Amino acid sequence: MGDTDESQWETGVNGERVDPWQLQVILPLLNSATGEPFIFGTTSMTGRTAVGKLILACKALRRKDPSVYPIVRLDIGGFKHRDDRVGWVATPVFPVVGQVPKDGTTLPDTSLESDLNDEIPW
Repeated sequence: MGDTDESQWETGVNGERVDPWQLQVILPLLNSATGEPFIFGTTSMTGRTAVGKLILACKALRRKDPSVYPIVRLDIGGFKHRDDRVGWVATPVFPVVGQVPKDGTTLPDTSLESDLNDEIPW
């Protein structure tokens, strides 16, 4: 497929050459505020892990109620790397924040204001 001359490959953050042919995960999403579609794409292990966790959450929701789609928010998580020179590593997180009927035609309100507008139960 070409691209076999490693001297032409880009140099990664660790100083080693990076093979241009890498495993990539593409996740189609929809901005619920604007209706605009967009793509989350990643080749990193943390990104692929985040998408894998989302897939497991979606499978669990489908088993529980196959008539709904999950509402997902793209968030930032992270961890402190064991190598202090690296420090904090930001990672994507896809929490399921709600659900919407598959046969529905309107998008739910997923704004932060709506999320924080709960009544206190006492």
